[in-house]
Amino acid sequence: LKPATPIVDTTPTPPPAKTPVTEDKAPVRKPVAVTPKPEEKEKEKEPEDKQTYAGTERRPPLVEGALGLRLFGRSLRYKDDVFGVLRPYTLGPDVGGFALPGAPQVSGDLTVYPLARFKQGALARLGITGAIDQSFGLKSTGSTGAVSYPTVAREFQAGLRYVMPFGQAERYGFEVTGTYGMNTFRIDPVNDERPLDLPNVEYQTAGLTLGLRAELTQKLDFNFRLGYLHPLSAGELNSDTWFPNASMGAVTGSASVAYRLNSFLDVRLKADLRRYFFKFNPDVGDPYIAGGAVDQYPGLSLQLGFKY
Repeated sequence: LKPATPIVDTTPTPPPAKTPVTEDKAPVRKPVAVTPKPEEKEKEKEPEDKQTYAGTERRPPLVEGALGLRLFGRSLRYKDDVFGVLRPYTLGPDVGGFALPGAPQVSGDLTVYPLARFKQGALARLGITGAIDQSFGLKSTGSTGAVSYPTVAREFQAGLRYVMPFGQAERYGFEVTGTYGMNTFRIDPVNDERPLDLPNVEYQTAGLTLGLRAELTQKLDFNFRLGYLHPLSAGELNSDTWFPNASMGAVTGSASVAYRLNSFLDVRLKADLRRYFFKFNPDVGDPYIAGGAVDQYPGLSLQLGFKY
């Protein structure tokens, strides 16, 4: 007997399943946030107190000033003229003894802050300042009014100015200005003669002025100044010929409004007054006897201002 033949499974073995291949061979990675380097970080917004009112960075100016036309007047009035021989003087329209501005002058001022571009802090606000007013075409008449005499009116000042900004975005500033100045009002002779009853004055003064500046709006600026001037001399008025024992003082003030045309130029209107006052202290035998005098100069200016 033969052993039974084993039954063989003839069913074909299926091929192994293939792993599906995706079109992107590289594995998908999630984006990783990149930490920015310190120098690449977005700059923080400047605090408000370092910006101008318009929103740009505040920097001290290197130079500022103005140039334009000034109309001025003059009134010289004596007090307690015992013998009634002292002649008052008026230049410009006379309203109740007060002369209104009417005579022309060229007027300009300039302040330079030499350390503003090289140094930060307090010294960047220290400036060298100067101003000049020069008349042209002036005439004065004698007591009879028959002769007109050429007349010169001139003033200049030079000194130091310090500006201390304060307030929101430094929109305000406090000024301190120390100056030496000279104010001349001279009547020149015609045919070697001039009115002897009108003294020529030449005030030499040392002064201290305090001021306040403010940005009222994005277009309007305001400036106010008030100062005291100490006269060192007054020309003929305190000479031996007139009042040798005179004591004197002076005050000055101004207010201006400026309309900014752009970041560099503005148009400004300015009113100012300079007032000298005297106590003559006469002695017996002096050529003139009077208690005192007031010599004042009002002004009104239209100027083109600049700042850089």
